[in-house]
Amino acid sequence: MDDPGGLAHDGAMSVLDSGARSPSHPEDAAGGDAATERQSRADLRELLLATAREILDEEGIQAASSNLTFKRVFERVEQRTGRSVTNASVIRRVWDNMADFQADVLIDIAQDERRPELDQTLEAIRRVLNRSDLSTVASRRLSLREMCRVGGEASAGVARDSVLWSLWISVLAIATTAPDQDRRDRMTGGLLDGFDALAGFWEDAFAVLFACLGFRLREPRTMRQFTEAVLSWSQGNSIRQRVSGAATCLDLPTGPGGELQRWTLFGIGLEGLADQFFEPDPDFVPPPSAR
Repeated sequence: MDDPGGLAHDGAMSVLDSGARSPSHPEDAAGGDAATERQSRADLRELLLATAREILDEEGIQAASSNLTFKRVFERVEQRTGRSVTNASVIRRVWDNMADFQADVLIDIAQDERRPELDQTLEAIRRVLNRSDLSTVASRRLSLREMCRVGGEASAGVARDSVLWSLWISVLAIATTAPDQDRRDRMTGGLLDGFDALAGFWEDAFAVLFACLGFRLREPRTMRQFTEAVLSWSQGNSIRQRVSGAATCLDLPTGPGGELQRWTLFGIGLEGLADQFFEPDPDFVPPPSAR
């Protein structure tokens, strides 16, 4: 049988639903408008940040951030999306002014955890590891030496070709010289977050790598200390390479039978750090394929 009460209930719910959307409840409509406005600002902020990053990825950061202006970014947005953005839609709605916008773009770069260029270094290291002889302590030491040599060379290529690294250096320079203390602190905080993310990535990678080679940390040293030492050495060499235009290399008799091999200064330093931080693990058992 039909249930009149049920119909009445359904009807009441329909009335309530329509009433919730009715202009006769201005407080609900106002709440919805506020939520839409917040979402609109958030979407616009992400769009402009992404567009600014796109410009900087293509051109780098020019003197006085002259290519990082509202005008350039708005024009790019309109070209790509057909959406017209004006100062009135951004200033005091998303950012207080252009300097505030530029600071946010630079912070976004500093915190960027994308490291696509690291695949080159990791692939070079994987190739060495795949052909390494791990059957004896002596052969493992030779494998570690070769890994430092090849990894150092790959790292030099990454530093030469990386757009992200160029942007990161520019952010570092701006963050340490910005006249406004608040923006300087914000950018420095972004850089520190970026440092931490990169160190975390390499700390995990080094832990796996040295375990595969049959090495352990020398007490009381830690993997984090080794990672930070390597990154500091790498960043210093990369800045020098950017200025000079090339990595400093030399030939050393480290190949089979004393054959000369090409080493970067970074690779030499990397081997020295590895020797200071690690020692052969007496409990290491080589994989069956290496025996």
